[in-house]
Amino acid sequence: MKKALFLLAILSLSVTAFANTSYNNYQGLSPYWNPFGNPNTATYGEIFTAPSAPDTNLDNFSFWFANPVAPGDVLLGGYIATWTGSNAGTLLYSSAPYDYPNTGEGKLTFNTGGLTLTPGQQYVMFLSVSQYYGQTTGMAQVDSGSPLAGLNGFAWSNNGGDFNSLFTNSWDNYGASPDWAVDLEFTPGVPEPGTLMLLGTGLLGGLGVLRRKLF
Repeated sequence: MKKALFLLAILSLSVTAFANTSYNNYQGLSPYWNPFGNPNTATYGEIFTAPSAPDTNLDNFSFWFANPVAPGDVLLGGYIATWTGSNAGTLLYSSAPYDYPNTGEGKLTFNTGGLTLTPGQQYVMFLSVSQYYGQTTGMAQVDSGSPLAGLNGFAWSNNGGDFNSLFTNSWDNYGASPDWAVDLEFTPGVPEPGTLMLLGTGLLGGLGVLRRKLF
């Protein structure tokens, strides 16, 4: 029994080295920031810091919307960019057009296919109607989220249909509280040598115990 428990502990240690990181601060329906959409605020975002290695790949990111402010769909795009401290820097991910039905509480998720980020660097995840400005009339509130390490504040820009200004001009506000209710899912990138050694040592040790137990 003791050997079996020891084996489980070793294997758990090995698996933990590859545990995923999640930033999820959703706290249920909590309408706060509004209104997002045309003709009001065109861009809403949340600033975040990439987690430590090995979880350097952002697999997907999500935003929670709350109540509609004006009826109608909201045609938007989802984006990830570096953050300069006052505006978006380099655009790293851009989604296809997303038609949000604006019918109430809902989660919008975008799959990046595995976007590699730099540990400790700040980024901004954002939604914008700028590239589709004037094509829809719907407006909506978004949910506020609870404070969470790694999330660095809500941001917005009244940039209308000028998408490029998000990367050249300071946003109207950033680092605001409360945070947007969001969900970011990170997975390991290429394992570091130390992580591979830890996994290998754990597995070899576990196999050795199992071999002695069986033979």
